[in-house]
Amino acid sequence: MWHASAAIPVLGAAAAFYGPALARTGGVWPAPLDDVYIHFGFARAAALGHPFSWIPGNGYSSGGTSLAYPLALAPGYLLGFRGAWLGLFAALLACAALLDLCRSLRWLLDPRGGPGAASSRWVAWAAPLFVVAVPLLDWSWFSGMEVALLGAVMGRALVAVRRAELAPPAQRPAEQLRAGLLAALLVATRPEAVALAAPLAVAVAHAAGSLGAAASLARASLPTALLLGAQAAANRALTGEWSAAGAVRKLILSNPYPAPLEKALEVIKNLAALRVQALDSALGGPSYAFLLPLLGAIAALDRRTRRLAVPLLIGAYGSLLLVALNATARYQNLRYAAPALAMLLVAAALGTEALARRGRLAAGVAAALALAALAAPSAWFARQIDHFARSSANIAGQQVEVARRLAARARQHRAPRRVLVGDAGAIPYLSGIPAIDGLGLGGYRGMPFARASVHGVPAVVELIERLDAAERPDVFALYPSWWGGLADVFGRRVDAVKIEDNVMCAADEKVIYEADWSALAPPGERRDGAIDEVDIADLVDERAHGYAFPSPRGGWVVGAVLRDGSDGGGAPRFDAGRIIPEGREQSFAIGATAAAAAAAASALGPAVLALRTDGGGPIAIGVAVERAADEARVEVPERPLDRWSEIRVPLRDVAPGDLVRIRALRGTFRSFHVWLLRP
Repeated sequence: MWHASAAIPVLGAAAAFYGPALARTGGVWPAPLDDVYIHFGFARAAALGHPFSWIPGNGYSSGGTSLAYPLALAPGYLLGFRGAWLGLFAALLACAALLDLCRSLRWLLDPRGGPGAASSRWVAWAAPLFVVAVPLLDWSWFSGMEVALLGAVMGRALVAVRRAELAPPAQRPAEQLRAGLLAALLVATRPEAVALAAPLAVAVAHAAGSLGAAASLARASLPTALLLGAQAAANRALTGEWSAAGAVRKLILSNPYPAPLEKALEVIKNLAALRVQALDSALGGPSYAFLLPLLGAIAALDRRTRRLAVPLLIGAYGSLLLVALNATARYQNLRYAAPALAMLLVAAALGTEALARRGRLAAGVAAALALAALAAPSAWFARQIDHFARSSANIAGQQVEVARRLAARARQHRAPRRVLVGDAGAIPYLSGIPAIDGLGLGGYRGMPFARASVHGVPAVVELIERLDAAERPDVFALYPSWWGGLADVFGRRVDAVKIEDNVMCAADEKVIYEADWSALAPPGERRDGAIDEVDIADLVDERAHGYAFPSPRGGWVVGAVLRDGSDGGGAPRFDAGRIIPEGREQSFAIGATAAAAAAAASALGPAVLALRTDGGGPIAIGVAVERAADEARVEVPERPLDRWSEIRVPLRDVAPGDLVRIRALRGTFRSFHVWLLRP
C-alpha cells in the first residue's frame, strides 16, 4: 500500500511534466536543457568503451558535470535506447530514483515504536509529498539531468549515516565505511554535494561511540577525499588543469579580467537571485518560504534527528554558496539550486516527524506547518509545467533541428569531418558528426579550450590553429553573438534555424557555417632564424614560456586578420594577442621549451627581439632582460591599419631562462607575437 501511494504522486508529477512537453516537441522525447544531450554523449561514449569522453576519439574530458550519471545512463544505450529516446530511459531512471528517495525517507521517518510513535507514523506516509511538492525542483527532477539520481544517492547516504549511528560496535566500522562510500558517490553525482558529504562525515564521527572519532571520521571522509584527489590528478595529467573544465569555464573566480571586488559583487548578485527566486518565490513567497527552513531547524534541535538535519541544512546553504560562484547560476531555470531544495525538503520532513512525535497537540501543529509548507509552492505548478514544455520545444526546435539538418547535409553532400559547437550536446549526439566544443566542456585531446574560451574567442582560434588542417572543423553550428571574430571571419553562412518563444536557448537563432581557415598558419610553422618565439594568446605557448600578462583589468585577448609584409603585400594572416595598458607589462622566459633551449644554447649573447603589433597611433615601450640593469625605451611611430607591423629591439645579452619584460610606457601596446632572432 505504501509503495502504491508513493508511486501516485511521483508518476503523476512525471506525467504532468512530460505530457504537455511531448505535445510541444511533436513527439521528440522532451529535454528542457541541451545539457541533457551532453550527458547522453558521455553515456554513449561510455557504452562504446570510452568512459569519461564526450565523443569517442576526442580523448578524456573533465567537462562532464557528473561523473556517475553518464555511467548510469550507459546501460540504457546498450539496451537500445538510442538517439533522443535515451531520454525515455533517463525518465524511467528518474522515476525509479525518486521512488528510491521516497523509500529511504520513509525508513528515516519511521518511528519504529517508542514514545510518540502513534502520533508521528503518518509522516512516513507523507514522505512522497515532500519529494514532489516544489515545482521548481520537479522541473529538475524530470529534466533528464542528474538531479533525480542525486536525490536517490542522498537518501541512501542518509540511511547509511543513521545505520552507522544505530549499529552495534562490531558492525559499526562497516556501516561507517558504507556511509563514506555513498557520500563519495554523492559528490561524484554533483560536485557541490561536497557541502553535504563533509558534514555527514562529521556526523558519523560524532556518533562513533567506543570506536573513536578519528578512525570513524577517516572511514566516512576518506572515500570522498580519494575521489576528489584522483579526479584532480587525472585532470592535471590529461588536461593540464587541476580543476574540471566546467569549473574553469564557469566559475567567476576563473575569469582573469575582473578585479576581486567585481567578482565579489557578481557572487553577491547570484546569492541574491538564488535567495529570492529559489528560496523565496519557489517555496510560496515570503509569507510561506520560511516554513521549510523552520521545520529543518526543528529537526536540528531534536536529539534523534539532529545528526542528519544539521548536515542537511549546512549542505543546502553551503551548496548555494558554492553555486553562487558559478557565472551561470541565475540561468537555466535555477537548476543549480535544485540540490539545495532537495536537502531542505528532506530536513523539513525530519523536522515534521520530530515535532509530531511529541504528542497529539504537537502532531497537529506539525501537520499544519507541513501542509502549509507543501501547499504554498503549488501555485507554481502550472507555470513550471508550461516552462518545461516551452523549454523542451526550444531545444527540439533549435538544437535537435540543427542536428537533423547537419545529418541531412552529410547524406546529400560530402560528410563534414568535424563540427565546431559551443557547449552544444544535441548537435553532435544526434547528427553523429564528430565535434569540437569551443567552450571546452567536451574536451579535445587535452587542449585547454575551456580556459581559452574564458580568455576570449581569438584564444580559441589560436588552439584551432594548432590542429592539422585535416583535424580542423569544416562546419560551425554557433550563435553569432557568442562567436564574433570567429563565425564572421572564418565562416560562410549556409543555413540557420530560428525559433519563436525562446525561453531556454542562448539565442533564438543558431547558424550553420562552412569554415575557411586559409588565414591560419600551418601548425608548427617557424620563422627562419628564430631562436625562440612566443605566440601571445596561444595558451599552450604561453604556459610553456611562463608568460604573464597584466591582470586584472588588463591582458584582454584580441584578434585580427591582417596582411603580412612591410608593404602589406603578403597573404592575410590571423593572429591573436593581448592588450597591455599603459603602465602595465607582460613577461616571458626565453628558451622555456626544450627545443627553444637547445636553439638558444648555441646563440648566447646578442639577439634581436621582434614584436608583432597591429596598426595605431605612436606608442612607447620598455624592454628589459631580468639580468640587465637597464630598460631599453623604444619609440614606435604610427602604423598602418591594414597590415601587421614589427618592432625590432636589439638585446646585448640573452640566455635560456632569462625573463624578458615588455612594458607599455606611453599608450596601449597591442602585443600579438614575439620572436627572438639571431642578430
